[in-house]
Amino acid sequence: MNQLPSMNFFTEERMLEFWGYVRQLLSSVSPMVMLAVALIALGLFLVIVINTFKQAASKDDDDDEEFEVKHY
Repeated sequence: MNQLPSMNFFTEERMLEFWGYVRQLLSSVSPMVMLAVALIALGLFLVIVINTFKQAASKDDDDDEEFEVKHY
C-alpha cells in the first residue's frame, strides 16, 4: 500500500510561534473589545432606565385604586 506523506505542521516551534501571535493579538485588541462591550452594555442599561421612567410617568396612580376617604 502506498502511504500518503505525513506532514508535521504542529511542531513545538510552530505552536510557540502561533501562541505568541495569539498573545500579541489579544493584548492589542482586548482593550478595544472591552470598550465596545462596555458601550453596548451602557446603551442597553440606558434604554432600560429610560423606558422605566417613561412607564412610571405615564401611569396615573390616582385612577388605579378606587377608595373613599371619610373624615369623621
